Amino acid sequence: MGFVANGNNTPSNITVSSGTFFPSIAMDDIRKYVRIDGSVTDDRLRQILREEVIDVNRLLKNLIGTADTLAGLATSLVDDQPDTEILYFSAVANGIAAKIYEKYRNYDATNSGNKRADEMTPSIDEYRRNKHWAIQQLLGKNHTVVDLI
Repeated sequence: MGFVANGNNTPSNITVSSGTFFPSIAMDDIRKYVRIDGSVTDDRLRQILREEVIDVNRLLKNLIGTADTLAGLATSLVDDQPDTEILYFSAVANGIAAKIYEKYRNYDATNSGNKRADEMTPSIDEYRRNKHWAIQQLLGKNHTVVDLI
C-alpha cells in the first residue's frame, strides 16, 4: 500500500450558489476544468470558489436587473448552454486557477521549485487575463481598452 499525496479526489457534490441571477457552480466541475489534484482539499477549494464568485459577481453587478437571470442575457446557445453561463463559468474558473497556482507554487522551496514558480508566472497572468476577457464579453465590451494621454 502506498501513499499518493496528490491522488484523485472522490466527487464532492458541492455546489456554490449566489442568488437567483447568477448560475450555481459545481466544485467538481471547477476541479476538472482547472485540473486541481488532491493536494487542494475540498474545504480550501470551496473557500477560493466562494471568494471568486463574490469577485466576479461584484464585477458584473451592473447586469443585475437587466434580465431575470444571467442566462436571460444570452445571445446564443453553445452545446445547449447559454453563452453567458459559459463565460461566467470561465471567469470564475480562470480566477480560481490563478489563485490556486499562485498560492500552491510556493510549497517547494528547492531550486527546482523556485524555477518552476518562475515558469508558472506567465500562466497565472494568462488565467487572470482570461478571467477579465470573459467579464468584458459579458459586459458587452472589447477585451482591450486604450486611452490616449
